[in-house]
Amino acid sequence: MKTIISTIFIFSTVFAQEETVAQDTSKTEEVASPNTFPQQVPPGLESGYKGYAWGSPIDSLIAPSFKSIDDTDTLLTVKSYTVKLGADSVVVSYFFADSGFWKVEIDFMTRGSNLDAQLSDYKRIEKNISAVYGPPQKTNQKESGPSGSYSNSLEQKFSSAFYRSTWPVTPAIIELLLQSSVLLPYTDLPVFSGNYSVLKLVYYNPDYMFSSQPSPETEVVPSIFDIY
Repeated sequence: MKTIISTIFIFSTVFAQEETVAQDTSKTEEVASPNTFPQQVPPGLESGYKGYAWGSPIDSLIAPSFKSIDDTDTLLTVKSYTVKLGADSVVVSYFFADSGFWKVEIDFMTRGSNLDAQLSDYKRIEKNISAVYGPPQKTNQKESGPSGSYSNSLEQKFSSAFYRSTWPVTPAIIELLLQSSVLLPYTDLPVFSGNYSVLKLVYYNPDYMFSSQPSPETEVVPSIFDIY
């Protein structure tokens, strides 16, 4: 009789221990959920952007301190946030392909009525990136139109600039772009109102630049012999 009671007691103890282990395991799995806490990813571009891994799914947490912008992306391919980077208030947008996170775009505010100020901001950002990754491998700089001294307010003209710098940082690529169009002369009564300039910094990983969406069909152009 004592042997039967001991066997029942041992079985009950083992069952209780197994149930406790199962409960602890479920708690551990809950804590490890990627949607609960940020990923533990090295900060270098070989792994991702600021600790967010290349290839991450769109439902994974990016950074709890970022202020999210209302989602207007009906295809669920972009998540945007307002962020403070150094002295700049910027919009950071994370882009997702079929393979997961592949690109981040950082949009800077531009001083739309001052081309010199825009070029100064571009060169400051370029210098900061070069301090970390070395000088850009490729640069492209073009300017056209009147200079800042142009003064005929009855015939306002656009002064344009296109600046682009590229840093290959395997496996990622960094691109800095200024596409500027400023109406001159500077005046409180511009003929065309608005800001026509873009200052953008992009980090992307070509290994995750993949989409299964079919490419648009190539338009068939008729032969010159069919026209004439």
